[in-house]
Amino acid sequence: MERSSVIAIAVVALVALAAAGAAIIYDESPVDGESKDFAGFEITPVDNLDNGIVAIGQDSFRWITYFGLSEKCVMVDLNDKTNYMGKAFMYVGKARALENNPDLKFTSVNCEVSPGDTSTILDLNPSLVVVPAEFENTHKNDMDSLRAAGLNVFHIGYIYTFLENGTFEMTTDLVRQIDKMSMVLGMEERGEALKSLIDETVDDILSIRDKITDRRTGFICSLAYNGAHGMDSSMSYYMPFELAGITNIMADASGDVDQYSHVGTYSATTIKNNIEDDTILFMDATGIYTCTTNTDRGIMELFKGHEAYIACPYIWTGMNYENVLVGAYQILRDAYGLISDDEFEEKADKIYEGFLGTSDSLRNETASNVPPAADSSVYEDMNRLYEERRGNPIHGEISVDENGITYL
Repeated sequence: MERSSVIAIAVVALVALAAAGAAIIYDESPVDGESKDFAGFEITPVDNLDNGIVAIGQDSFRWITYFGLSEKCVMVDLNDKTNYMGKAFMYVGKARALENNPDLKFTSVNCEVSPGDTSTILDLNPSLVVVPAEFENTHKNDMDSLRAAGLNVFHIGYIYTFLENGTFEMTTDLVRQIDKMSMVLGMEERGEALKSLIDETVDDILSIRDKITDRRTGFICSLAYNGAHGMDSSMSYYMPFELAGITNIMADASGDVDQYSHVGTYSATTIKNNIEDDTILFMDATGIYTCTTNTDRGIMELFKGHEAYIACPYIWTGMNYENVLVGAYQILRDAYGLISDDEFEEKADKIYEGFLGTSDSLRNETASNVPPAADSSVYEDMNRLYEERRGNPIHGEISVDENGITYL
């Protein structure tokens, strides 16, 4: 793969605004005004980042990495310590953070903050603290303590559905997330570049999809949410299918659905009743290793004789936006043969470079007992971690029957 690096983006200084509290607003709520974050607090643009950034809770470090500022982080979430796997941003952001801050601090629990963590943050006295809006409910006293000390606390939203159904335009919440990050960081140019990247990538995917002459049906399973899950874990609206022209057989199915990720658990009977003759089975790379129960084997048997492929990791501690787009290309290649392997690699690299600044994996620490490798792309290194830790790759054709899974 050909890969390239990005020139570091400078933070533009803006005049600071006064901060004021307001009612908590989440990502599914109406637009809350340009100058307020996802918890309804007035946004105070940073004058400088001399004291660094604290990015804790789910997705905070992800978004800081998208804005090219991971090297400014002085504290990140414990879940971003060695938990790489499907989190593409980690293969670039974590290395840059460690390179500039070898004594990088971590929270004491995953995607949470404790009073001890709050004390650490106060000692660090960072220029900016980025947290999920939900922390204003779950950790209100800690957030109040940070504000009382005069720290600039900025709230992000949990954004899972980031493209509109049918039009594939960016959702209002995704646009808000990018615009508000741009405002607090003084990086409007970078925000516009991210939005252009997403729009242009979607346009390219749809232009390839337009070449489909015989649309297929598909079933996605082993999707992760709050951990890895087996073959009964699926979605009624799976964005890579929608983008790549696969008709989801679970579109109208009922199941026990997680309110944030929209991943659900479905009965074997429900799955059986929706399978069609042309249905392709797709298994998310993250949960394949769990598919060893009697329930899994029973569902496997339903797909005897059907085409089957591994799907790019969809969710791993939040939405893998890059992987959703890469996954759509992967399906266009596997299910329809509309792009070659070389074209896929080129397009995947372009996505990771656009989101992360480089398509090179910069991983410089051992993760999941897998040491870093020289001259590896993000996609290749992510595949390597899955092969070493899970025993399966993140792509490729598979054979699935009552006896289990065979990688072809």
